[in-house]
Amino acid sequence: MAIDARDLLNLRAVIFAASRSLGESRAALKRQPSDLLTVWGVGVHPGVKGALDSYDSEVFGQLLSETAYVGEVGLDAKVPSRLSQQRDVFASVLAQLQVRPRLTSIHSYGATVEVVDQLERTPVTGAILHWWLGDRASTTRALDLGAWFSVNAATLRRSNALDIIPIDRLLLETDHPDGNRGGGQPRQPGNVSDVEARLAASRGITSDALRLQLWQNLAALVAGTGTRDLLPSRVRAIVDAT
Repeated sequence: MAIDARDLLNLRAVIFAASRSLGESRAALKRQPSDLLTVWGVGVHPGVKGALDSYDSEVFGQLLSETAYVGEVGLDAKVPSRLSQQRDVFASVLAQLQVRPRLTSIHSYGATVEVVDQLERTPVTGAILHWWLGDRASTTRALDLGAWFSVNAATLRRSNALDIIPIDRLLLETDHPDGNRGGGQPRQPGNVSDVEARLAASRGITSDALRLQLWQNLAALVAGTGTRDLLPSRVRAIVDAT
């Protein structure tokens, strides 16, 4: 949270910045007026015990009214003993998002099938499965539910279902500093040029054509969730131009 607003602008990219806890989210959203190209998210990371312990549905709802973006939330099977608590928090988050849709980055490490199960029980508009490593069957189920998928350098190396996702359901991400450990330089938020080039080649189109499609995808997500007016003004102008 200490990063200077000018340093964020110097990234020369629109950044959707996830938060790990409601405390982080509250602090991040106070920055929103000065961070012209950064969309700060409200998050309760399932892998962070303190975030789960401090989750409060009322506070989440209050913070939800201040941003177009939720990230990140979901399930993480690395610590099985906390899965019950994760399920309760994720169910509460999804219930609120049914009423007030947002662009929602969903974590699913080791729990891809169960995340889709939860989305089937509580469908939401704007679900984005980030760093998705689900198999082809669970990917098809997620597509049927209207989910989107955000792809980073690690996804390209490890996914065996990326080819069945339509191009109009894709977004790019760095998930810095983890998802782009093997990414191109400079390794920083917003630098998705290597992922863009490799994904474009796999679809038989140019990087420029893919970039335009991805902006159109973002615009469709914003329209579908009704979150345009919650975006920073410069981001809103870019989406409108798309």
